[in-house]
Amino acid sequence: MKKPTASRTIGDIARRAAVAQTTLRYYEKLGLIAPSARVGGQRRYDDAVLARLEVIRLCKSAGFTLDEIQTLYADELPGRPSSRALAEAKLTEIELRISELTRAREIIEWGMRCTCPSIDDCACGVHSSQAWSRGMT
Repeated sequence: MKKPTASRTIGDIARRAAVAQTTLRYYEKLGLIAPSARVGGQRRYDDAVLARLEVIRLCKSAGFTLDEIQTLYADELPGRPSSRALAEAKLTEIELRISELTRAREIIEWGMRCTCPSIDDCACGVHSSQAWSRGMT
């Protein structure tokens, strides 16, 4: 199989991945992306780096730190135990965030139904402390 040629400039990759060029240099320094080839002193990347950057973006979106992402990529033991432990912990955090966001959505939707003149003068109970503690149901 032919190895892809490193033909894209750092600026092109940065635009396509919607990251700063300094971010690419930093990720390279951390080892999150492979060191780029150099052509005339300029960094050159192949398209495969875009997939790697997308995985990094998704991991960050899920709440993984860069150190944790490094661990995910470095874990080559059978069954990937470090990655599995990190993923299980992160899934627990994500479930908590989903629960909190679901509650926030319910509060906002309920608050939008309130027709009182102000939160302080709310008579319908949407903004009462009892409603908040009851979980808004």
